[in-house]
Amino acid sequence: MPIGPILRAMRHNRTRFALIILEIAITLAIVTNAVNMILDQREKMIKKSGFDDDNLLAVSYAPFAPEFKQPGYSDSVTYADIRALEKIPGVKAAAATHLLPWQGGGSSGTYRADGTPEKFQAQFYAATRNVFDTLGVKVIEGRNFTANDTPADPNESTKVTIISRGLARKLWGDANPIGHVISTGDDGSRPRTVIGVIDNFYNPYAWDIGDYVLFTPGRAWDESGGAYLIRTEPGALKSVASQVEARLLAVNSGRVFRSRTIAEVKEGFFSGGKLVVNAMTGVIVLLVFVTALGIVGITSLSVSERTKQIGTRRALGATKGDILRHFLAENWIVTTIGLVLGVAATYALNFFLVSQFTDAKLPWYLVAVGMVLLWLNGLVATVPPAMRAATVSPAIATRSV
Repeated sequence: MPIGPILRAMRHNRTRFALIILEIAITLAIVTNAVNMILDQREKMIKKSGFDDDNLLAVSYAPFAPEFKQPGYSDSVTYADIRALEKIPGVKAAAATHLLPWQGGGSSGTYRADGTPEKFQAQFYAATRNVFDTLGVKVIEGRNFTANDTPADPNESTKVTIISRGLARKLWGDANPIGHVISTGDDGSRPRTVIGVIDNFYNPYAWDIGDYVLFTPGRAWDESGGAYLIRTEPGALKSVASQVEARLLAVNSGRVFRSRTIAEVKEGFFSGGKLVVNAMTGVIVLLVFVTALGIVGITSLSVSERTKQIGTRRALGATKGDILRHFLAENWIVTTIGLVLGVAATYALNFFLVSQFTDAKLPWYLVAVGMVLLWLNGLVATVPPAMRAATVSPAIATRSV
């Protein structure tokens, strides 16, 4: 099909076609980046922590009884609490720790591994020795904590640590991490020897350290309160949750408690992500629909303005297929120009988003898919008015305007 007549017709309506080209470019930029954000959020939502999330209950307490200020009293209450929790029917394990899975933060610090000058950031949690049984995580290398690993003196620093497999690989690759030493901060204080490695740890954090953690057999409580994680048998979570507060009050009634299932914590953590997904989905649908309406409107206006011209071409022997192909080709040219400009706008927008809000870089194939879908969207939107143009009778050419 000759392109010259199509380009000449477009030059007569530069502003109209320029606006639809700009709309297509903006649509490609926003839609592809919105889809990329949706995919990034969904990937985060399906990532596994490695914990028995569906059977975990978190309980924290704040004391008001004066005896908690006595030296050593919090220690005795904590161990009594754990024994009381483990006696509840349906409880598999319980541990004292400030780790709260899926809260989106926690405790972290800056550390240095032996043999390397670089510092690194990682999550850090003190816990009683059965914390891994409680989380449902396996120690895959080395050994678990024992009672002797916790210093008797609360002012004494712990000497050992168990780290995640992700952190072990970050620091020493495939080498055996057991026996290596990790110290705190710039001065190399509080050295801790790695005695074990746990599998499949992930706890989302404000920084990119969700896979990196150090556990120590220390005190996760003080005179201001403490926290427990409780792992139940499948199906026993509600029954256990209904009994926890009474069992702990029996140990010491001078406290107030707060209980949450880890499933509830996870739901709250992802509430913002779900809002983003829903909002971005709405933006995508709206933009694609508005772009399709714009193409329908432009093509319909062109058909209305060129009715006599179409009739003349039909009188000169143009078939209905020729007229239909003319308008489809016109749309293809407009859409292609818009998409070419849109590719540059897409990557510019993604660069801005990555530098300011997210770490989700845009893959090239997502842009390619977006271009194909917008091409198809443009062609489908052009078909109704183009088919109406194809039905124009040759007799229109003989009528006066």
